Amino acid sequence: MKENRCAYPRGKGVGGTSLLNALIYARGASIDFDNWCAKGNSGWCYKDVLPYFKMSEDFHNNAPDAVADMQYHGKGGPLYVSYPEPRSEQCKVFFQASEELGYNKTDCNGAHLLGVSPYQLNVKNGKRQDSGTAFLKPVLDRQNLKVLTESFVTRIIINEAKEAQGLIFTHKGKAYKVAASKEVIVSAGSISSPQILMLSGIGPRKHLQEIGVPIIQNLEVGSQLYDHLQMYGITFSSNLSEPVPSLREQVENYLHGVGRLSTALTQQGVGYYQTPVEKTPNYPDLEIGFYHSNDTSYALHTVQKWKEDVARVIAAVDSSSSFTMYLTLLHTKSSGTVRLQSSSPFVYPLIDSNCLSDPEGKDIETAYQAILFAKKLIKTKAFRRIDAKLEIKPIKQCLGKYKYMSRKYWYCAIRYITGHDNHPVASCRMGPDPSLGDVVDAQLRVHGVKKLRVADASVIPVSTSAHINAICYMIGEKLADLLKIEYKVNA
Repeated sequence: MKENRCAYPRGKGVGGTSLLNALIYARGASIDFDNWCAKGNSGWCYKDVLPYFKMSEDFHNNAPDAVADMQYHGKGGPLYVSYPEPRSEQCKVFFQASEELGYNKTDCNGAHLLGVSPYQLNVKNGKRQDSGTAFLKPVLDRQNLKVLTESFVTRIIINEAKEAQGLIFTHKGKAYKVAASKEVIVSAGSISSPQILMLSGIGPRKHLQEIGVPIIQNLEVGSQLYDHLQMYGITFSSNLSEPVPSLREQVENYLHGVGRLSTALTQQGVGYYQTPVEKTPNYPDLEIGFYHSNDTSYALHTVQKWKEDVARVIAAVDSSSSFTMYLTLLHTKSSGTVRLQSSSPFVYPLIDSNCLSDPEGKDIETAYQAILFAKKLIKTKAFRRIDAKLEIKPIKQCLGKYKYMSRKYWYCAIRYITGHDNHPVASCRMGPDPSLGDVVDAQLRVHGVKKLRVADASVIPVSTSAHINAICYMIGEKLADLLKIEYKVNA
């Protein structure tokens, strides 16, 4: 965090935030979806959603050393999935170290999530695969599809019978009204979807009254916002040097669809682990992303608005022999909110991620256990062979108060090196009971408002064990089937 604030970037273009995510294709653990289903959301158990993951996937096993469980993968779908190549020698050491601790190689989108794997990425011939290029571009000439860019939705039109009739939007500075022949489907993400609903009169009664928005349906829109928490700047030195290509070489490689500019920076491998805080058997609550030769990671501090403490650590280490671990808490207990700060749709909403605030302190303890696990990894034979050392600099705000590297020191330091991971969910939570805070039902229909659905990450009711991009694609595929059934369409 910087001045107690974190950047919350969102995509603005055809493809939404899939235009700027880290390209990682990750579904999560089967128990994530069974928990989702157990909350009264019939049809969203793992056995129900797996076919929709496979439906959109075009999986390419281009890594002979990777474990690929093909019965869990799709072939021929619009979304290209492959492994980053080549992988660094440092990443191989990371895998070996994890195996020493009992975490073997696995297919991170297969039957068992605990373990290590190369990342699976949405990259095709060195180019990003986002929802616009993969799903929308191939069907732009369909007669029943109209894509209007440079447009901004301001409000959903809802009549006195609480029925969505259309929406109002601006296009190049001019306001327009469009009628819905069947229904309105909102898919603006975990921040903008609740904003649109609240501007339309669907939200917490007290909050809308304070803002001056006429209330149509009292629902806890934006009242729960969950996100993964990630610790930055956990950087290590080693005696294993890897050449860092010149900028000219990197550009030339990119033009041929290879090299680090044709993938997600320097991310190579991922491990899913279980800390002592998580009591559910075989259920990871910690993800460690492995990035080698972190010269490109330093540039991220500008994008992410990192504190200079974090940026300095990354910049100070020899990039040719260093590596970074990004420690991510997968099942955070702290929840925040999305709220309007104005009745104007052109004023950004107030986002309070409320990091590390759960009353029982499980998030901060999980973060501490993650640090201990990273240090344990470094003590394995594999990492000792390359003389790996933690290079994080002391956090001055904590050093004067607590013994360096003690539990109390880390409890303090974690608050300076942790931020959300841009995976917001649950702000329009799916569930059967509006009195408990649920916003949409298992058919994605907004409770109490006819002909209105929400279909994006905001409906995900629980924090999952994975990045959310693949789950959003699954939601879209499942929605398509729900609509076919609703309107008796054979396709």
